[in-house]
Amino acid sequence: MKKINKIKYPLFVCIAVCGAISSAKVLASDDDWFEDFNISYNGFVRAEAAVSTSSGENPNNQGGNYFNDQSISRQAFLPPALNPTSGLVTGLLGPGAIGAWGTVPLPFSDSIRRGDFIKTTDNDFNYTVLRTEVELNVRFNYEMRFIARVRAMFDPEIYDSFDANDVSQFQGGLQSGPNANPALYDGSPSYFDYLADQGGNPNPLEWTGKNYQIYFPTFLLEYASGNLSLRLGNQQIAWGQAIFFRVFDTPNGLDLRRHSLLDRGLEEFSDKRVPMLSLRATYQLTNDILADGYIGRFQPSVFGNPNTPYNIIPTQFTVNDTYESGGYDDKISGGFRLKGDYGQWGWQASFVSKYATEGTFNWAKSGVNKPLSGSIGGLINTSYNAKLSDCVVYDPALCRRYSDSGEALANSPFAASPGGVYSADEWFKYAAESRLDAIGGLNAAIEEFDGSIDLYASPDQTVGGTAAQLNTFFIAGGGSMRGTIERRYHREEDFALGVSYVNESDNNFLNQLIFNVEMQYTPNRTFTNPTLSREVIEDDEYTLALVVDKWHRFFKDLPGTYIVFQALTKNRSDLVGRHLSGYGRVGLGELSDGDTTTVKKEKSGNANYIVFGFLQPTDNKIFEIELATLLDLDGGILFQPGVRWNPGKGLTVEAFYNHIDGDLWGDNPNNNIISTLDFADELSLRVTYQF
Repeated sequence: MKKINKIKYPLFVCIAVCGAISSAKVLASDDDWFEDFNISYNGFVRAEAAVSTSSGENPNNQGGNYFNDQSISRQAFLPPALNPTSGLVTGLLGPGAIGAWGTVPLPFSDSIRRGDFIKTTDNDFNYTVLRTEVELNVRFNYEMRFIARVRAMFDPEIYDSFDANDVSQFQGGLQSGPNANPALYDGSPSYFDYLADQGGNPNPLEWTGKNYQIYFPTFLLEYASGNLSLRLGNQQIAWGQAIFFRVFDTPNGLDLRRHSLLDRGLEEFSDKRVPMLSLRATYQLTNDILADGYIGRFQPSVFGNPNTPYNIIPTQFTVNDTYESGGYDDKISGGFRLKGDYGQWGWQASFVSKYATEGTFNWAKSGVNKPLSGSIGGLINTSYNAKLSDCVVYDPALCRRYSDSGEALANSPFAASPGGVYSADEWFKYAAESRLDAIGGLNAAIEEFDGSIDLYASPDQTVGGTAAQLNTFFIAGGGSMRGTIERRYHREEDFALGVSYVNESDNNFLNQLIFNVEMQYTPNRTFTNPTLSREVIEDDEYTLALVVDKWHRFFKDLPGTYIVFQALTKNRSDLVGRHLSGYGRVGLGELSDGDTTTVKKEKSGNANYIVFGFLQPTDNKIFEIELATLLDLDGGILFQPGVRWNPGKGLTVEAFYNHIDGDLWGDNPNNNIISTLDFADELSLRVTYQF
């Protein structure tokens, strides 16, 4: 019943509103309540494309993996937890052979080239979409109106991309597991679907497929009378106006499926906020103070799907989104804001209680029952079966919990499937770039899952031991092992306070500069543990931002220029919510001799960012030149110049370039946020016709 109600609810709203509009048309001629009845609409059609100027593909996807064209040597070792006195092992290695991971080699080794299994891709375009948007405004009278804005997008899929069917002949094919949605993993990429682990779409009033998306960012009834305004329906609540930063702008999550964070910076997330079914009320308390509050259904942020151009979660891992199975689809978020203006001074304060929209990620059972294979897989399977039959006679503590290695793997976070991690080198490299702990991550996957322990996996604290164990099980799996993680959500309370000041000065440039200082504080905020343990990190976090902007006329013959400067510091996480303790890690090939951990140089202090932007129209605004740039003070920059041409008759042509450099300075690009998108240098073009 729960699913049925969720599906029908938006339909009932649509029927009710459409019925009201139809009735209003009939009554408008003879009923005073509808004497101001009016219908208007507007919209646009737009073609968008982003041409890649990078030399490589997105490394988080199968086709752009760093190791596709590298041959990596792998050596298997005796698992220390495997009983060395069993007849099989004694005959192979001699009596009493035992040691830590990496000390007792087995006669199983190989050289693996990932590209022998996975096709490398090379695309000229990162993004090609045809979209349209139509807004309908139905005014019943001076107090009541209905607003509906619908967006529709179509991607012609001109990309060369990974298809899971292409690896069906390896390791029994790619199986995503019972808690993952097969539409995202078992075939070609889905560019627009957002599907939770029970198959439902968490976003109401949205209809998607592999290459299309139709949804209502706005679908609401508005009542305004005197000092009170009420809005009920699907809507976005924009409390912030900063570029790239979100201090007050916390009610809505972000939708990163279409163009990630790489759209025009000056648009301030207007196309990215995930709409929420909610009731919003604003009330003018006094001439100087405005109260604004909302209560709504929790809607999480949406990340790019596996093997889509801007995907940021490595596709060697399967993600189970527990939005439905965890009961988060029934959770409520709410908050309020007070805003006051007194001449040159202003202030605002807000409180929001919500489930954090990014969520956290942790290891989960794969549910994929495929046994280990190959020579070393046979060794482990034989020893496993021997313990099943002999454990009661010799030592009950040696009993296995599951019937075979396939069932044990199903109760671990790993699956013997293609398209996973093929070598320890790949494991360490991708852990570092994802801001995860390669050693601690493997240990958590062992210690928190009895299926891993049953397969003779055991924790190790060294680089060499961890690498030896990884390569052993990659060989035993028949090629690669896929990891499984799940996404969970946690409630948090955000407090924010801001002060603004409009400067008055005899200096023309300094006059009318607007200064805003904003601070957010979140006690016991939850973060993904870099080990992917279910024990999330809880830390008090503060965010402090300075925003300075104004319109200034630099040139007598040109309109005023909009300029903005921003600075922000965060003490616990980066701009996308990754805990800073995951920063600073490196891959195996980047470790110095004698290193025993994956940390080359730990990041110290806060995450610090600077933003600068401007917009300069020409005469009659036929052309507009703009710039938005985000600088991470730990060595990365996103530089985005752009130009807009308005020839008239509803036509607009825009071009902007994203130059991304995550290695400007410093000895480790994994210490800044920009390196995460370093693959996405591109030229974006938009051609829009408005009607």
